[in-house]
Amino acid sequence: MRTFLFYVLGGLCLFWGSRTHSNGNLQVAFGAEENYLLVRSLDSSIIHLGTAEEKLEYRDIIDEYLKFKSLHIQGKYGDAYLAVRSTQFKLIQLYDKILTKNITLVRSELELLGRKSRDKEKTQTKAFLRLALRDVSEAEQKLVMARNMRPYLYLLKLREMLFALKILKHAGKFVIFLNLLHDGQFMNSIEFYDFDTIESELIRGFGKNSKLLALHYDNAFLPFGEESIYEGKMTNFKIQTIKQNDNLR
Repeated sequence: MRTFLFYVLGGLCLFWGSRTHSNGNLQVAFGAEENYLLVRSLDSSIIHLGTAEEKLEYRDIIDEYLKFKSLHIQGKYGDAYLAVRSTQFKLIQLYDKILTKNITLVRSELELLGRKSRDKEKTQTKAFLRLALRDVSEAEQKLVMARNMRPYLYLLKLREMLFALKILKHAGKFVIFLNLLHDGQFMNSIEFYDFDTIESELIRGFGKNSKLLALHYDNAFLPFGEESIYEGKMTNFKIQTIKQNDNLR
């Protein structure tokens, strides 16, 4: 009887251990996938709005994300999970700073456009202003919700913050539309023009180094005026990985 119980308990321990290991690995893989999207999505906004210190913070976050990838490849899932959590904690701080700046920027631009367009509204002016201000308010609510969540719910906080960032990009498009509508020569249905056409009109009307062109790129999650920080880091990581693999052969 004792021998039988020993085997049963031993089997349960092995099953539970393998199940815990499997769940831990799944948590790491799932967290890594979301971390990739969260880190990558911040790239253009950091270039557009970030200070030198915030750009350095962003580089450190990417380094930690790459450290996770190395640990995960090596099968060190416990350490990899800690790296995932650490990356998310740092991302929360950086997202908060960039979102706050972005909200202030878009709202101030809309208020300026509202004053400029007074008494000379075109058909779409009021609609664009109303839709953009609604987006900004929604993004602000998302940021407040993220801040008010329990401290250790990192991923849920970041999901709300990423949603807020996407909403702000949408609001930023209305800033571009309104500027072109009143200071450019665009007529109706401006929102249906493609990225390149709008870029050409911005350059023609406001110059190659205008803040509107930088905003236009950021609205499309594209870096402007600088190389992508994320892509530069990833390229170096891939080159180093290839060299290490060549040395092992």
